[in-house]
Amino acid sequence: MDWQKQMNRAMEYIENNLSGKPDYNTAAQYMNCSEWEFRRIFSFLTQIPVSEYIRRRRLTVAVSDIRNGDKIIDIAQRYGYESQAAFARAFRQLHGVAPSHARDKGIMLNQFPPLTFKLVLMEGIAVERDVNQRTNIIGAGEVGYAVSVDLDRETIHKTNKLFWGTKGNQVLGATALPLYGAFVSEETCRFFDEVAGKKVLEIGCGSGHSLQYLGERRASELWGIDITREQINKAEQHLKTCNLTAKLICSSMEEECGLPEDYFDFVYSVYGIGWTTDLDGTFRRIASYLKKGGVFIFSWSHPIHKCVAAEDDMLVFKKSYFDESWYSVSVGEGVLSLSDRKLSTYINALARSGFVIEQLIEESDEDIIKLKDNSFAKKASMLPVTFVMKAIKR
Repeated sequence: MDWQKQMNRAMEYIENNLSGKPDYNTAAQYMNCSEWEFRRIFSFLTQIPVSEYIRRRRLTVAVSDIRNGDKIIDIAQRYGYESQAAFARAFRQLHGVAPSHARDKGIMLNQFPPLTFKLVLMEGIAVERDVNQRTNIIGAGEVGYAVSVDLDRETIHKTNKLFWGTKGNQVLGATALPLYGAFVSEETCRFFDEVAGKKVLEIGCGSGHSLQYLGERRASELWGIDITREQINKAEQHLKTCNLTAKLICSSMEEECGLPEDYFDFVYSVYGIGWTTDLDGTFRRIASYLKKGGVFIFSWSHPIHKCVAAEDDMLVFKKSYFDESWYSVSVGEGVLSLSDRKLSTYINALARSGFVIEQLIEESDEDIIKLKDNSFAKKASMLPVTFVMKAIKR
């Protein structure tokens, strides 16, 4: 689309002039609009003023300058600060440390990547309450604006951890077994067969409701990992009220976190795997946790669902199925970073990690659809909105 090209050219101009003083009128000319209109468009799409975006980009680029050995006073002047002290205050506000400490490459800093713009299909949500007032995601799809971002794992983890730890349950709810997501249920699929006496591990255990489901079916050991301490605490409290115990670890799924190898009968994830920034590495780790012949089950939003929107009783493609780039999108009052991978990407990564796919479910459960009299249920009757895979470790 022309507006995307124009906006991205304006962003390139700003990026190339961070060490000078980007002229908003010049940036606006790329959009064929006034400076006021450019500022309004930018703040509408990104939810921050363009001046704040430039400030964050300068302070991000300044990290490289510091680590390259440039003097702090020279860097401060380069990026428009009147004094070294003013630069140091702004740097500490964004990164949490003084500029001099940024020379230590072991220090974790708040990187703010350059933005490009594109129109993507983002997943909205509709929620419902059960008798215990626990929120379940049933899913939805709607078209909205999102900002394309580079795959910077540290930044993506930080963004998603902040959202999941502070707003995740309120905004996204807690999709949990027996539901795998929208319109797919374990009660119908029977992926787990018999779990009594089995050792199970959940990737992305959230508030612990899926572990409760398997614990009540007499799994011998319950294990879970989650990226935030807030969710681990919620899971511990919830399972305690259910008279269940579990070994819970706060870690990202991509990292080595002390889980035993060749130990588990089942590893599973309900709407968790899609958050990984390293699909192959995550699948290899999961394979290492499982016994030979062990079962790996996971669900995620179906990629075709993310490409199609309902318009006037029609289904219309709004996004390329082949686009797997990462993007940042506002959800509620928070921000998430996501990637919509192709189904073949998951299948091929499983194969490379030593798994054999036993079953793939794409169909929506007709009984669940009948309970929902809305446009999303109608969409789910015509195309898959959730997929679930069951794979066996060779």
